[in-house]
Amino acid sequence: MAPPAARVVQVAVQSSSRLFRDTLSSSLSLRPDVTVVGTVAEPDRMPALCELRRPDAVIFDAGLRLQETCRPVHRLMQRFPELNVVVTYRHAAEEELAAACRAGVSSLVPESHGLEAILAVLRRKRGRHAARSKPGEMTDRELEILVLAGSGHSVPEMADLLGISPLTVENVKRRIYAKLDVNSGAHAVSRAASLGILDQRPTPVVRHREPPNEDFPVLTVVSGQPCPALDQAMRILVANKMPFVHVRDGRNVAQTHWARWHRGPIVAALVDPEAADWAIVEELAIPAILVHSKPLDSSELADALANGATSLVLADAIEDRFLSLLRMAGQGYLVVDSLPMRPLIGAVRARWDQRAPGAGDLPELTARESDILRFGAQGHSIRQTARLLGIAPKTVENIQTRLFRKLGVRNRAGAVAVANAFGLLPTTAPTPSSRPPWPQIPGQDGRAPRHGT
Repeated sequence: MAPPAARVVQVAVQSSSRLFRDTLSSSLSLRPDVTVVGTVAEPDRMPALCELRRPDAVIFDAGLRLQETCRPVHRLMQRFPELNVVVTYRHAAEEELAAACRAGVSSLVPESHGLEAILAVLRRKRGRHAARSKPGEMTDRELEILVLAGSGHSVPEMADLLGISPLTVENVKRRIYAKLDVNSGAHAVSRAASLGILDQRPTPVVRHREPPNEDFPVLTVVSGQPCPALDQAMRILVANKMPFVHVRDGRNVAQTHWARWHRGPIVAALVDPEAADWAIVEELAIPAILVHSKPLDSSELADALANGATSLVLADAIEDRFLSLLRMAGQGYLVVDSLPMRPLIGAVRARWDQRAPGAGDLPELTARESDILRFGAQGHSIRQTARLLGIAPKTVENIQTRLFRKLGVRNRAGAVAVANAFGLLPTTAPTPSSRPPWPQIPGQDGRAPRHGT
């Protein structure tokens, strides 16, 4: 008889140090019998995380503040008496250790004992199994919706990915809002990020096509502006008996029968495309051959690569190079002429050389962009943000567009998720009472603004 599988211990981590918090979480997650279900910076946020994720054990990083940690631990144990609470500390007096035990701490681990000591006390209480799916706890489906919303997916996209109806997605979102006590998608993502829930990235049950089978031919999706180059590309495909489809409207191509059932690689061939034509590449997540009638400058080349082009060819050279590019693009190669790439490579090299040591790849946000990101994370609308900052709503929209471009996202929920991953959000969200006294806007008090003196 095979031995019973070891039960996985679900752990929540608290530390005011982001480096320590992330390092400990990553180290614990490498163990097959430990799962980190969330992280928080402040001890007072742990009850909310425990309510949503119901961990088996909680780790508090007290450092030199063991006495201060006893108070939130005591409040936590009053709500969750069966919880296994582990506190790590750097130094403590005898009376502090006694106070921690009275507060309900299950195990005290000195930092000098390292990770193995923490694992030992976590595994010691394997006999207890916390009840799952209690009222108020976040379900797996709600976590999937939350993660997809944080990635910038719309309701129809989430419904298609998860194989459920848009109405079901809306109902799940309402339950998420109620559990997190928020009233918008961006605010929900911000609160989940502050509790470390989004860091876990539970894998949604997503319906994708099967991985391409190289034994099947490449299917070419042809789109773009009507011109001789477009006709020539299709003539080449017909002459070589290569399967292709000509798409005039790039919307909802993922729902077509050929996108769902083709078992080989799919490559887009875009001839002098407009912005709408690139939707094919994004929706199907496929490589693209860009056929361009005019030479591209460095900015146009960079835009093409960012939009998903993996091969570029001038329309004049399509007769000689199109088929070879199609085969290489189907195999995942990047094929670009060296001449137009040289300025782009030079710009990247110059940026790399000028980067300050230790600066990393964090996007640089202006003070105003940071303000708009912070208020957006709190769930404020564009008009509310404009009133708080004393600027026009149109100005907020323009700055927000720049912010989205810097973070590489399409909406506020995606911006909050990315900003949290980069550590650009404050560890604790400021309350309305703690906001700075922004200047009063004329007419904000309900009276019409007066002109003149």
